[in-house]
Amino acid sequence: MVVPANRIPSTLILIRGVPGSGKSYLAMALEESFGKGHVLILDPDKVDLKSPEYLAFSDSLTKDGVELKFHPYRWSRAQAYDAIKANKIIIWNQAFTHLDGFNKTVINLQTYATDHGVHLPLLVVEVEIHEHIARQRVAEREQQGGHGVPSKAFARFINDYRSFSDEGFNTITVDGQAHVAKSVDRIKKALQTLWNQ
Repeated sequence: MVVPANRIPSTLILIRGVPGSGKSYLAMALEESFGKGHVLILDPDKVDLKSPEYLAFSDSLTKDGVELKFHPYRWSRAQAYDAIKANKIIIWNQAFTHLDGFNKTVINLQTYATDHGVHLPLLVVEVEIHEHIARQRVAEREQQGGHGVPSKAFARFINDYRSFSDEGFNTITVDGQAHVAKSVDRIKKALQTLWNQ
């Protein structure tokens, strides 16, 4: 049975990959494919830290004793909670180099969904890319005014990043150098299978 476009179920898509792999580009292409009203894209590294809404949220966390470095993540998680209740597709775009943090994110969101009577299927999308291509993309992005990644931090990403495909999650791998439409098509086919299980 095919799920109609107007009945897209709430779903969590976690896009992983090193900086420069094309995660953000892929996330935006998926959002365009599903329609912006159906999708929430989250990236803790791109939170608007100066928005009044974020500042008020951050202030409340500070009063609760939460360290400042965790505020962008907590903000993204709160946005995800709202999206679960709104029956949206959540695209969480982050490298997730450490399995512990990855597991905590998945458990938090799926527990919240269960507590609110929502089934939240999960698809992990891992974007593969050659290291030199990723480095070149990051450098070009920085030259164009985008966010860069210091050399030492990039080296840590390369050193620490590994696939989580053997951890029991529904996982697919896409090529960060392939045409994005091809990757979107593969992801949508995997989602259709997931939704019909």
